[in-house]
Amino acid sequence: MSTPSGWYPDPERPGGQRWWTGFAWGGARFPATMPDTATATSTAAATGSPVENRPSRLRPLHVLLICLVVALVLLSAIGGAFWGALLALVAIAAAVVGVVALVRGHASRLGIRNRGTALAVVAAALCLVVVGGGASAATLPAPDLPAALLTAQDVATPAPKRTPVATPTPTDIVTEVTEVIAVPFTATEVQDPNLDVGQVIVTTVGVDGQQTNTYRVTTRAGAEIARELVAQVVSVQPVAQVTSVGTRQPAPVAPAPVADPVGGGCDPNYEGQCVPIASDVDCAGGSGNGPAYTPGPVYVVGSDVYDLDRDGDGIACDA
Repeated sequence: MSTPSGWYPDPERPGGQRWWTGFAWGGARFPATMPDTATATSTAAATGSPVENRPSRLRPLHVLLICLVVALVLLSAIGGAFWGALLALVAIAAAVVGVVALVRGHASRLGIRNRGTALAVVAAALCLVVVGGGASAATLPAPDLPAALLTAQDVATPAPKRTPVATPTPTDIVTEVTEVIAVPFTATEVQDPNLDVGQVIVTTVGVDGQQTNTYRVTTRAGAEIARELVAQVVSVQPVAQVTSVGTRQPAPVAPAPVADPVGGGCDPNYEGQCVPIASDVDCAGGSGNGPAYTPGPVYVVGSDVYDLDRDGDGIACDA
């Protein structure tokens, strides 16, 4: 069975098409993407071949190349010199292929079927070379100009240098501070034999003293971080308060003399009560057996002839 006439893939030029007459290959060839209708019609009229409109489409190789170029553009913008240089090399290779296709009129294996497509490939490659070279040059340090190319203004006015601004480190400041505090007085009591029992007199009024303390104070950023006592001096001594407490016993009050009893006499060695003159006198209410008795108290002013003052305090019959 013979194959009907029509456009079929060119066995000699992959990616192109060739007219099959039904019995043999014709001389007419077209790229995979059909040219415009007028060109195809005129060519078909000259060759006696019908024209078929075949839609153009991207091949997997085209998609792969486009993805590769986009990835290299992004990496050169982010990564710097290496990816920029790689993008420039790929673009140069694409430019070479485009020039070859432009000279030959096509590069069917790469999908370049006419000179218009080849010219577009060359233009795109040149743009990529500029982009890749710019990305690579942006990361390189600026070269020093030769001394012969420097102008007088460049020599006289050097470029200003940026001085990094360092964050200031807080500095510790040490000062001495004095502080005056009160020293409270002490209070004492003394026994005063010149005062009667029960008398209390403040003989010396207490006065607070003063003490001066010197500190070494360390501050940082206006805040105190350390304080050390370096000196302590009592500038005013406190005055102790003295209170006198009386210890003197008052002298006993002599009782009024008692009149001598009728018909007898009183011993002159005793006063306060009448101590009769007898062979023995005892205190009234005591354990003595008389024969004479005297009430107390009786003050011994002479000799205790009747032994009435047993405790020797000068007062007899006082119990």
